Amino acid sequence: MDGFHKFIRTSLECEYHPDFDIQLMQAVKLTKDDCAIVVSHSGRNQQTMLVAKELKKRHVPIIAITSYPTSELAQIADVALIAVAEEVNFRSESMSSLMAQLTIMDSLFMMTAIYHTDKTENILRDVRGIMQKTRA
Repeated sequence: MDGFHKFIRTSLECEYHPDFDIQLMQAVKLTKDDCAIVVSHSGRNQQTMLVAKELKKRHVPIIAITSYPTSELAQIADVALIAVAEEVNFRSESMSSLMAQLTIMDSLFMMTAIYHTDKTENILRDVRGIMQKTRA
């Protein structure tokens, strides 16, 4: 959801839904001209892998964000970005992993926004403008 919230502010068409069944339906509609970002800490969640395998079957480029470089997801992805997070005394491993994943997603957004600066600037301005109308 964080990635969708960021990428909706670019010139790219993007979709996201938290429901697994809808993710599967979205996967069958994508083509080699699209790109999917698939996030899984373990890289082996059955539902996530079903979506990823459907994307792969349809030749959709996959960017995987996972904590395990040898996971099934990392192996089938076109690009695997590894969210390295050491367990620390103050945070659980899952919280550290989530923070690493969010950082990677933010980096992808920033690279996309910079690459598409000419289109993204206008959209960001318009989004900020419309959101400002919701502020008191």
